[in-house]
Amino acid sequence: MNSEATPPNGVPAFVQPTSHRIHLLIASGALLLILAITLGLLLTRFDWLSRVAPSVANVSDGSPQSLIMHDTPICVPTVAGGATAANANQSPFGLAWFHKPPQDGTTAEQVAAQSSYIHLTGAADIPFRDELRSAGYKGPILTYTGMNSIEGPGPYADGSQPCDANYTPHDNQLAFFKGDFCTYVNGHESWFLHNGAGQRLVDDYFGSGRITYMMNPADPGWRAFAMQRLTYIKDVWFYDGVWLDNVDLDLTRMTSELKNSDGKVQEYSTDAAWKQASAGWLADARKTLGDNYPVWANLVGGGLRADAWDAYAPYLDGAMDESFAVKWLDGWRSTEQWQAQIQRAGRWLAAGKGLVMVGQGAQDDTDRMRLSLASYLLVAQGDGTQSAFRYTRYDTYYEQMWLYPEYDTARQLGAPTGTCSEVSPGLWRRDFQRGYVQVDLSTHRGSLVVRP
Repeated sequence: MNSEATPPNGVPAFVQPTSHRIHLLIASGALLLILAITLGLLLTRFDWLSRVAPSVANVSDGSPQSLIMHDTPICVPTVAGGATAANANQSPFGLAWFHKPPQDGTTAEQVAAQSSYIHLTGAADIPFRDELRSAGYKGPILTYTGMNSIEGPGPYADGSQPCDANYTPHDNQLAFFKGDFCTYVNGHESWFLHNGAGQRLVDDYFGSGRITYMMNPADPGWRAFAMQRLTYIKDVWFYDGVWLDNVDLDLTRMTSELKNSDGKVQEYSTDAAWKQASAGWLADARKTLGDNYPVWANLVGGGLRADAWDAYAPYLDGAMDESFAVKWLDGWRSTEQWQAQIQRAGRWLAAGKGLVMVGQGAQDDTDRMRLSLASYLLVAQGDGTQSAFRYTRYDTYYEQMWLYPEYDTARQLGAPTGTCSEVSPGLWRRDFQRGYVQVDLSTHRGSLVVRP
């Protein structure tokens, strides 16, 4: 307890009255003194609380008020001078494509014509990347890789077991050559993260039987290996940038979501320590790849707080919000969660960074699609290259291109004429040159309206 909040303990012991009158005077004086001190302490405590309350409110994600930055508008102003002669009349709508070539009959020409943001995966997708270039796609094409997880045989609890040197991994992580795990990784126990029982933390994605091991972002050996592989990707595969998957903002995935999670990570006892180590890894990646080579990330965990991404922002050019405006596949965000995501997106874009916002749901759930699309348009900026959108569902492995008439409507809106605003409780709107978009949180409906 703060000692200043402890009330005084009565009249000082050395006051010894010698008469009734003196006793009354002293008692009255003491009472006034107590009241004055108490009032002073209350005023001091009120001032202290008023100064710390904003930061206290942002400490935890447990209460709605902790999600939103109350000293920042929900609809962050557009970047000053963001419009140019080329895009002054252009809608900010852009469509994103990732992670692999389509498997539903969609051609490279169709992907190139529809998309304003693309990332693919590794050496295997270089032929499709070249098809997109031949089809006329002019924007950057990044390549996917995991940040702190690598694929290997096993799972091996530690490095003492025989290692299958013939194991051939996928190229969506940094140990992408045959035998990499056994040759370069398995013998370095400090490179791995371990659960409370001392076992290497592992995952089995979608029950595929292909094991990924969680790596320690602070370990210098793992960092050196990762930086060498990032350099190889840049210099040999010739993608235009790198997209890092599962860049964790806290320990949640490690402590509770993996194949052998048991609530603990031996190497990290706090989220703050984890975040510091991961920021250091990203700083090394930024230095290794150079300022002109784009580094994007799928930022996961950390809650929906508006400032959750800030620690990694200095090292990234762009990010993905993989479940934007709606929950994964079904269900709705609370009003406070939705507002926090809108605020976070606006702050990120206002800092000049790129952002892909993904609505998750069933293909035929057009109401859900419209809500996520309209929410995206409330904050989208640029000419469709800075901010992009996709409505899809993760358990289709993102291999299908879903197109809706509302995408053409979004392109017809023209440039925004201002930021979004809450026009009535729960009803948010943004005006464009040729119409407006609107989100009604009470009915979970999004609308795109083009004026005749």
